[in-house]
Amino acid sequence: MLARGIDVAAISGSGVSGQPTGITNTSGVSTLTTAATGYLNRTEALTALATLEEDDVDTSGAVFIMHPTDAAATAAALVDAGSGQFVLENGQIVGKRVITSTLVTQGTALLGDFRQLLVANFGGIDLVVDPYSSAKQATVEITMHAMHDLAVRHATAFNVISISAAP
Repeated sequence: MLARGIDVAAISGSGVSGQPTGITNTSGVSTLTTAATGYLNRTEALTALATLEEDDVDTSGAVFIMHPTDAAATAAALVDAGSGQFVLENGQIVGKRVITSTLVTQGTALLGDFRQLLVANFGGIDLVVDPYSSAKQATVEITMHAMHDLAVRHATAFNVISISAAP
């Protein structure tokens, strides 16, 4: 649960009320909106990649993160009418690894060099085990507390892709 909270904040943290600012809300992050097809096509993927490279980002380790529904639609999309190749094949789009995750919302994909996302942990994880408060229900309450912060080192290392729904 704690790790998922850190991941959610890293991707879409609002930056208000003590929450870190995630990639999708960081100023200076590139954006791309796809044609209304419901998937990311090869040309759009190349455009997103070129945007990073135009900003001198080392894309050798760049990764796509996509919602499973968007990944499935992209995997079913042909590169062109005659090649028999699909946009997402063998877990890659234009040679870049694709991670499917519900951490990104449907209709959003990220492309980036995630080495440019800093995650800081201040101290360890504090656990409080309370066998008394809910003893009548035979329940032990366990509370965790940890202090983390996140920062996007170089906003230009990321591209937030809005996948427009098919009409």
